[in-house]
Amino acid sequence: MTKNTISSNELIGARVVGGKSGIKRIGKVRHLVFHPSERRAIGFIVKRPDFLWMFRRKDQFVSLDSFDWLDGRVVVRNTPDATDGRAYKRLGLNPDVCVIWIGLPLMTQDGSTFGLVGNVTFNLLTGTVLSVESDSGMASNTLLGRRTIPAEMIQGFHKGMGTALSMPGSGTDLAHAGGDASKGDPPVILGALLVCDEAAAVVAEGGVAEKAGKATAVVAEKAGKVGAAVSRTASAAAKTTGKAVNIGAYATGRQLGKSKGMFSAFKEEYKKSRHGR
Repeated sequence: MTKNTISSNELIGARVVGGKSGIKRIGKVRHLVFHPSERRAIGFIVKRPDFLWMFRRKDQFVSLDSFDWLDGRVVVRNTPDATDGRAYKRLGLNPDVCVIWIGLPLMTQDGSTFGLVGNVTFNLLTGTVLSVESDSGMASNTLLGRRTIPAEMIQGFHKGMGTALSMPGSGTDLAHAGGDASKGDPPVILGALLVCDEAAAVVAEGGVAEKAGKATAVVAEKAGKVGAAVSRTASAAAKTTGKAVNIGAYATGRQLGKSKGMFSAFKEEYKKSRHGR
């Protein structure tokens, strides 16, 4: 990676400091927030520590152009428009339509799914997305590996297909609640990260099946059954991958204003659905 390139895996979980001294503890990075229609990150959400270990503090939004990355830590600049509503206003964005990509299904127009959005690599200065890795759960990732989809194959966030999202401002997980209109429930909104059809041709790398396949090619004449066994195992794992239904969420202003840690709940549901618990 170049000096100005970073991944969501590096950023999420990083310690956040700031204030006048630049060393006051603020919290840790919880989610990366993306532009509603462009392929770029605009900032991130910080989980602030509970007050007296009892009272939940509101999450805080920090714009991507308002911090410095020093020794693996986020140092928020001490300017009034670096965070929350002022930051959104300066960026000219409505927080109610900005999106959290990670956890959304990767889909083509015909509904084919290639796992979920996992690690996102982007330019730290501009937020421009460079690539997205697929995430199909730990077991499938180990066996089948991950696809790295370049930015030119990513068409962007799309409503109307994919998995059920939380409604802006509702604080409700509609993926499980259902959203029954006859009972006055708000309608379910589906969402996915749309990729072009060519993404299907991207070869997954780093899995056991890939390594076994290479070894099979070398000894194919003497051990033809190895390739068949790997194929059967990979096919079974692919079917299991399709069962990994996860929850995406809007990064809305109303949600950021909640004090009950809703994003934490989304993350827990995401983990449970991936591991079938």
